Amino acid sequence: MLDAVHSEALGVPAAAILTEPFAATGQAIAELQGFTDYPFATVPHPIGSLTSAEAMAVADAVTPTVLALLTTADAQAGSADESSAPATGITPTDVVEELAVVMRADRADLTASITGRHITLSLHIPDEACAECILPASMLVPMFQHRFDTELGPGWAISLNDPRAPEHSST
Repeated sequence: MLDAVHSEALGVPAAAILTEPFAATGQAIAELQGFTDYPFATVPHPIGSLTSAEAMAVADAVTPTVLALLTTADAQAGSADESSAPATGITPTDVVEELAVVMRADRADLTASITGRHITLSLHIPDEACAECILPASMLVPMFQHRFDTELGPGWAISLNDPRAPEHSST
């Protein structure tokens, strides 16, 4: 999803294809990058264990959707929102909860401690298998920063405690 929205931001039509369990995460990634209602295709999960013939059948089934995403004006309808005005009535706790919902879609969680305009987020991953599904901190921190800047305005410092890395990421 991230590659697709970055391509769209550069004016290059793209089509993201996600397996169904990751649709909510994909949409959240697009939104965190400033693309609301970004259209994408979904396929059944899992795909890694499919035979060659089964994979071809899935590809054949999703091809019309991908072509439509690449060739219609709606493909760019979710273009980046240039508005920098923060939403009113939103609190830092609200933003943390929005981000936590995204993490829960991948069986992880997110908590925070807030001191002034500094937010320390802590990523909680229940097992090693789930850790592979979560984006690395190097991608999460800028996305979280973007969400805070968009929702609350600039000036927030974000730190992320990520149990997968000995050193924790921050901005």
